[in-house]
Amino acid sequence: MSKRNLSPEVTIWTDACHAPLAGELMNLMGSALKPIGVGGPPVAEVSQLAKELDCQPHDDLRKLLVDRPAAYLLMTSLGGVTHDDLHAITDQGTAVLTLEPIASDLQGLSASKKLGAQPGAAGRILQAPVFGQSPGFLSAADPYELLGDRRAIRFTSDGRPEHGSLFARLFDAWLTVLNFTLMPETIDASLVGPLIEPPEDLRSLAGSLLAHARMPGANAILLEVTDTAGRSGRVLRVHGDSASLRITDSTYTLSNPDGDMLDEATGSGPDGFVDMLAAQWRRLLDQPNSAGSASHAQHQADAMACCLACLLSIRTGQPESPVKLLEMNR
Repeated sequence: MSKRNLSPEVTIWTDACHAPLAGELMNLMGSALKPIGVGGPPVAEVSQLAKELDCQPHDDLRKLLVDRPAAYLLMTSLGGVTHDDLHAITDQGTAVLTLEPIASDLQGLSASKKLGAQPGAAGRILQAPVFGQSPGFLSAADPYELLGDRRAIRFTSDGRPEHGSLFARLFDAWLTVLNFTLMPETIDASLVGPLIEPPEDLRSLAGSLLAHARMPGANAILLEVTDTAGRSGRVLRVHGDSASLRITDSTYTLSNPDGDMLDEATGSGPDGFVDMLAAQWRRLLDQPNSAGSASHAQHQADAMACCLACLLSIRTGQPESPVKLLEMNR
């Protein structure tokens, strides 16, 4: 019996834009996973992926998972997926890896809290690749106390549209930086790119988004996220009054104000978006209970409120308060 026959089974839900990415990821994962189903709209790209993986293409996600449950569902597209579908899928114990946040507002996030209530990876919904699960971030040896109180935080996330939406990158950015500071008092954001008018919702964001957040305690945040870059990559910098931290997807350095190195991890790591996806998935396979531990419900609500404050600021041209948005939705 081959190693793949003993591997966890995976079903893929994709679309024309993301089918090549899904195929590349399956090639990278190799025998660690066994594809048993491919679904999506009835287009040539989805049919070709199904053929490459020796699966029959389907256009009904729930039927696909009910007829043959899988340990994992890779969801590179939310097209044709309903909240009821996700309930049925997670209730049967399937772990969902999605490129996109399931919710795009605070009400939807509250409704999705019941999803993925089972322990460990089973039945969970996990966005990937999140920076908090990257090798670089995980190698940081609890640097929070060493940074001091006054912190200037900068996070950059570059990518292409097929490598996750601008909203997905923005949500990941806020999930990351809120590990290092309190909720912003105000956020002032701008959007540069192809859109003629400010978008109505987070999923319609496109181009490059820049945001400046004023924080309690003289802290500050600068975010730059884009879906128009040639390559995908993320960098976090935190300059405190006691130390400076720099984390990429694969490296980590911590230095004191004199420039002396206090700690570092500079080994090889993921190179490119699909490598980042594969790295997070392999860790999930090796350590099912570790996935998503840093992104509890309140942390996600805070990050969503910050995303919505960015959107509102883009629309009004004024700084906006994420705390007020949270209070309005209680």
